[in-house]
Amino acid sequence: MMSFNNFNEGSPASLEDFLFAMQQYNLVYNSDFRYFSNIDNTATIAGYGIPDGWLYKDSGSGGSIGFSILTGQCVIVKSQDHSPMIFKQNLHEFPRWKTMLLGQCVTAKVCLNLSSDSKVSVTLSDGIDSDTVIKSGSDDFEIEVRLNVNLEAKSVSIAIETTSEPVTISISKVFANIGRVAISNLPCIVQGVIGERKQYLATEHPPIGEFSLCKSSEELGESYTRLDSVLQKRYGTGPNNRSLLPDMQGYFSRAWDSNASIDPDAKKRLAWGKSAITGAHVSTLQEDEFLEHDHVLGFAPNKTLPITGQTPQLIINKELKSNTKMTGGNETRPKNITELYTIKWA
Repeated sequence: MMSFNNFNEGSPASLEDFLFAMQQYNLVYNSDFRYFSNIDNTATIAGYGIPDGWLYKDSGSGGSIGFSILTGQCVIVKSQDHSPMIFKQNLHEFPRWKTMLLGQCVTAKVCLNLSSDSKVSVTLSDGIDSDTVIKSGSDDFEIEVRLNVNLEAKSVSIAIETTSEPVTISISKVFANIGRVAISNLPCIVQGVIGERKQYLATEHPPIGEFSLCKSSEELGESYTRLDSVLQKRYGTGPNNRSLLPDMQGYFSRAWDSNASIDPDAKKRLAWGKSAITGAHVSTLQEDEFLEHDHVLGFAPNKTLPITGQTPQLIINKELKSNTKMTGGNETRPKNITELYTIKWA
């Protein structure tokens, strides 16, 4: 892996820099904000919530984050005071990131608009060193930051921050890659969608970048914020206030009914594990049950009992048996093959 520690940070990017950067991956997941797993199906900006993979915090009042259908931008409305707002993503959350990033030059670029005269900062940090660029005004901005990642770094992150008010920050793209040039159309280091479930027929061990769901619920570690932003504590919360992974040991899956009434008891579905979600929603549980039905008994009054001096009487034919046998196994189930279920975190 080529190292950039000896490059002159102030020199213009060369053709070699561009050619090298074009062979890299975009380190920013959901860089153009196409994924909103927790959207509430409204058409408003605020209805979209926090985009997948990102962390957002505004301790003031009146702040919001969402997505504009008209402009295709992530829209952050700053709170109505000077409380700090931070919009951040950890770029190191993929397997063997240290092998790839430590000692390398990483360049990131943020494309945004400030609705009113205000100040915003963009910081690329590895927890030890950082590069921060501050922009002021009300305009479209393309902000570039560059950092030689420290060999002792424990993380790498990109953050957009402001304490200005009132201001609306509309962000078009955030992208970053190894090298002295940030290129917007590189394939993402995450192949696929974080949070998707996968199934395997020939292994009991999850591949790198995925967690097994065939085990007891466990809390996500602090280095899995991207997956945490997708799960949003849907399956419960751990002692460190992070999401629990779902425990799918031995369960069958059922497609979400989504008001189709194929699942007649959808509204009665139960919370799974430590979750608080019940009813007709993804992640809820249904216990096993038999469909209510009738059994026809196979009795036939077709024999007579001759009694001297009296009219013959009909009796039950005991040679025909009831078909309501109670024999069986330990559960009601279809034919099945066990699979390893996993969830993607990188």
